Amino acid sequence: MLCIKFCNKLQMLRSNWMGLMIAVAIAITWLISLIVLLPQHSTNYSPVLLVFWILSRTFLHTGLFVIAHDAIHGNVFPGDPSKNRWVGRLALGLYGFLPYQTCRKLHWQHHAYPAQARDPDFYSKPDGHLIRYFIRWYGSFMRNYLTPRNLAVVVTGIVLTTVSLVFLAKINSQNLILFWLIPWILSSLQLFTFGIFLPHYHDDDQSNNNVHQTRSYYYPVILSLLTCYHFSYHREHHAYPEVPWYQLPDVAMADGYPEPFLP
Repeated sequence: MLCIKFCNKLQMLRSNWMGLMIAVAIAITWLISLIVLLPQHSTNYSPVLLVFWILSRTFLHTGLFVIAHDAIHGNVFPGDPSKNRWVGRLALGLYGFLPYQTCRKLHWQHHAYPAQARDPDFYSKPDGHLIRYFIRWYGSFMRNYLTPRNLAVVVTGIVLTTVSLVFLAKINSQNLILFWLIPWILSSLQLFTFGIFLPHYHDDDQSNNNVHQTRSYYYPVILSLLTCYHFSYHREHHAYPEVPWYQLPDVAMADGYPEPFLP
């Protein structure tokens, strides 16, 4: 019995540290890549290498939001709401000057009322045109999170950061656009596409006709990671929100990989 308790405690400690270490690794890589790329002459990069760095920065920027998302669910510091709150605030601040409490409230509302009128992430007005529907849904999603007050904070943050880096640190404005602003915009599209639109899009196949009103996309694990940190395992996330993002493939495997819905 003592051995079992010790092993359980050791497993819990490993789990606690794993979430923190992964979060720190993502944040540090994001910061180092920004510090290295901003002073460079972007004209020295070939088009292929430039696209690679922009996409890499996009992936890392998305990682900041994923850290905050795990903090909202209490998965960075299990059992310690205060530390999760601080991690979430820092991650969302770095991501885009977003207010943690607002994001936390709206995200839990999304989990409580999926695809219902009170779900801030859902848009229930399809018009038969997929691209137009995507754009309108994206606009609705952004408006729900960026209230006039929050938008003012975001714009102020962008202006102050730009002024500080361009005029005080003498960073080339083109680099700021390429390695900070464009990855930020692409990141929001990545999060929306793979974390909201595809999992919660309603169509005739009924694959999201379940209590969570969501579907999963069972891509290969590496592809699932690259698309959006395993957000494609979305039905598993809604069923087990206490499971951190990097363990969602294990949950899907334990459930026997239900019949996948592929686009």
